[in-house]
Amino acid sequence: MRSLLLLLFALLMYGRPTAAQDLEPVQNRAFQVKYAVPPHWALTHLRTDTVEVLRYHSPEDDARLWVGQLRGRHAALPPARALERLLRHLGATRHEEHRVSSHGLDFLESTGTCFVGGRELRYDARVTTYQGRVLLVYVYATPAAFTTQAPMLHRVLDSLTPLRGK
Repeated sequence: MRSLLLLLFALLMYGRPTAAQDLEPVQNRAFQVKYAVPPHWALTHLRTDTVEVLRYHSPEDDARLWVGQLRGRHAALPPARALERLLRHLGATRHEEHRVSSHGLDFLESTGTCFVGGRELRYDARVTTYQGRVLLVYVYATPAAFTTQAPMLHRVLDSLTPLRGK
């Protein structure tokens, strides 16, 4: 019994640093939103004729966050269609869709598995329309990283909030 309690305590302690990890606030005036990311995640910017995305990735490259908006002719897509195209682009194989409300934003959300660069990944993707923009926010991670970092990844997703004031 004592060894079982010690094992349980060790497992709980192992998960605590990830769950309690501090997040750094980001204000994105172009998208008119704010959100939070781990401070040590690297940032790159991608802009194409269809999307503008800020991409954050963990130092181990086992977890990523994308925050973006549709551009050009795709900017008028309804969220369901935008999510469908995003999932097709990600190579999603199995997924669930449902509606989620967070901080006054109504999202269409999908969770499931996808393949990026030949690796199987778990993802959680959200799409909404806000101030005439189609916003995308999604995280994807290796199954192991998603398991050990799930609380932090969900805090990152849930942190997307409308930016008030200028």
